[in-house]
Amino acid sequence: MKQLRTIGIGLLIAIVLTGCWDQKEIGEVNYATAIGIDYEDNKYTLYVQLLDFSNVAKQEGSKLSETSPLYIGKGTGSTFMEAVNDLYETSQQSINWGQIGAIIYSESVMEQGIEKVEQGMRRNGEFRYTPWIFGTTESIEKILGESGFFHLPPVYTVLYKPNVTYKANSYIEPLRMYQFNAIYKEPGGTSLLPSISVNEGAWKESAAEEKPKGTLEIDGVFPVNEGKYRQWMSREEVRGLRWIDPKTNNTTIKVVQDGESIGTVEVIKPRAHIKPVEEDGAVKFNIKLKAKGQLTGLEEEMPAAEIEQLVKKQMEAEIVSTYQKGLDKDVDIYNLKNIMFHRGMRAKETEAFPLISDSLGKISIDFHLESKGIYD
Repeated sequence: MKQLRTIGIGLLIAIVLTGCWDQKEIGEVNYATAIGIDYEDNKYTLYVQLLDFSNVAKQEGSKLSETSPLYIGKGTGSTFMEAVNDLYETSQQSINWGQIGAIIYSESVMEQGIEKVEQGMRRNGEFRYTPWIFGTTESIEKILGESGFFHLPPVYTVLYKPNVTYKANSYIEPLRMYQFNAIYKEPGGTSLLPSISVNEGAWKESAAEEKPKGTLEIDGVFPVNEGKYRQWMSREEVRGLRWIDPKTNNTTIKVVQDGESIGTVEVIKPRAHIKPVEEDGAVKFNIKLKAKGQLTGLEEEMPAAEIEQLVKKQMEAEIVSTYQKGLDKDVDIYNLKNIMFHRGMRAKETEAFPLISDSLGKISIDFHLESKGIYD
C-alpha cells in the first residue's frame, strides 16, 4: 500500500512538471520593450529596443555604477512584417513581443498611413494594444537610445512613464494604443498623438568633464483623423487643449497684464463642458469652464479678484488661439465633429460638417483663486 502511494505521488509530480518542460529562462529570450517604425524609399524600417530585465528593477539602497545594457535592432522590408522577418535573421535568439511598453511612429509612417502597420501588428498574436504610443520627427534610433538619470534603463523615462509627468504637469495627454485607435476610428474623431523628441539643453551631467544629458520630452501632437495624418502642432500651439481635456490634473498658467507675464498660478483639475447650440441656422459650440487654483508667483501686490480676471482672460485667449491654429491646419482640435456624432449626427454628415472661426461660441469661465500663498 505504501509502495502504491509512493508511485502515485511520483506520477502526480511528473504530470504537473510536464507543463513546464518547454518554458524558457529569461536569458534565453530577447524581450522587445519598445519599437519604432519609419518609412523611407518605399521601405519600412523597424527599430527594436531590447533590455536586460535583470537590470530593470531598482535595488533599494544602491545605485547603478554604469549604464544598463541596451540593444537596438534594425530590420527593413517593403511591409511591416517583412521588416520583422528581416530582424529575425540577426536576433540570435527568439524575440518575445508581449512586453512592449512603447511604440513610436515616424512622421513619414503617418503620412503613408498607420493602418498598414497596424494590420501587420494584428497578424502577430503577441502584439498588444496597451503600449504608450508616440509620433516623432526625429531619429527613432536616437530616442530609443536615451536612458534615464543615474544610469537607470529607459523604462524610467517619459517613453515608458508619460503619465507620471502628466499628473505633475498636465499639458498633452499621453495615449495608449487602444485609446488612440478608438478615438480616430470614430466618426468625426481626431486623435492627438503625442510627439516625442530629445532635449539636449535642459540637463547636463555634472562631472570633471560636463556633458549634456539627453532627456525625452513631449513637444507637440500629430493629429490623426480617419487614419489620415494632418499637420504637426507644437506644444505652444495647443496651449488651450489642457483646459478642454477632462484628464488635466495639474497645470500652470501665466498671469499676463498688458502683454507681460507678472506671475504664475497653479490650476487644479479644470473641467470643461462643450454644448452645441443652433443660432441663426448655424451650429455654435459654447464652452463652460470651471477651475480653481493657487498663486505660485507674483511680481507685485494685487487683489485676488483682479488676478482671477487676468487668469480667465488668459484661459479664454489660449482656448481661442488653439482652436484657430487647428482650423488653419484643417484639424478639429477639440473633437467638435465627434460631439455632433454622439448627439445623433450620421457619420457621413460629420465628414462634411463645416467648422469655421465663428463655430466657437460663447466661452464662460468660472475661476476661483483658493489661495494667494505667501501673498495673502
